[in-house]
Amino acid sequence: MAEGIGPAAGSAGQFRLQHVVPDEWRSHRDIRLEMLRDAPDAFWFTVADEVALPEAVWRERIEQTWLVHARDAVGVVGSAGLGAHWEPERADTLTLFGMYVAPRGRGRGVGDALVRAVLEEAHRRGHTEVILEVASNNAPAIALYERCGFVRTGMTHPHPRDEAIHEVEMRAALEGTPTTAPG
Repeated sequence: MAEGIGPAAGSAGQFRLQHVVPDEWRSHRDIRLEMLRDAPDAFWFTVADEVALPEAVWRERIEQTWLVHARDAVGVVGSAGLGAHWEPERADTLTLFGMYVAPRGRGRGVGDALVRAVLEEAHRRGHTEVILEVASNNAPAIALYERCGFVRTGMTHPHPRDEAIHEVEMRAALEGTPTTAPG
């Protein structure tokens, strides 16, 4: 069973955050495919890239990163991940990735809670910053990240499928002493 991170109260109902473990690969796959269908420009990969992936790949992805889900009485309403940067020269930098709040979870504080959980986990691991990339046309996500302390670094990257969109890099500095040793 996955580790519960704790309850969270949203303005329109209760949800709880839960660290995802490999045995929860189906619920993670389901929310991942939902996010790729609902917001295809927000992610580098597409439903076609991931829909036929076998169970072993989903389990491996969960084992290689730190994932958190927001769950309510109905099921998963949001997801976010923390992992090493994909560029080899920045492998020591932690990245918030795969951030998504389902339409049924929006307006309830789910996004803020997921981002806070990722930042707390990075801090617990002894890191001093977290970066992310967000599509330039995703104003709600940019506003969420700014509200959570992220600032633009000035770096951008082309979007993999749409030349009118670029990926904006943002950074959050983590302050204070980590609560546990890096791990």
